[in-house]
Amino acid sequence: MFNFYPWGLSMNIVRPLAVDLTKISFLTYIWKPEKLDRGAGAGLDRVEREDESIVEATHRGLRSSLYTRGRYSPTRETGPHHFHRLAVAALNQS
Repeated sequence: MFNFYPWGLSMNIVRPLAVDLTKISFLTYIWKPEKLDRGAGAGLDRVEREDESIVEATHRGLRSSLYTRGRYSPTRETGPHHFHRLAVAALNQS
């Protein structure tokens, strides 16, 4: 994932290691140090730890017997579904 900020770029590299294990590497490239920790992208370390907590909670929920498995949530993930369909169509044209 690429996250662009006024000060530079934050890259999150997500690597699946097993069905129930993922490693995320957070890489930061600072282009304008004078804008770091001001405005958008301030407190990036805290935000990344919050993101990790959300992913962990989601995966606990996925193991719940009440969860119905599927590729997308019809009401919450129309954007990602549309994007993935466009990407597949573009790749199939190559």
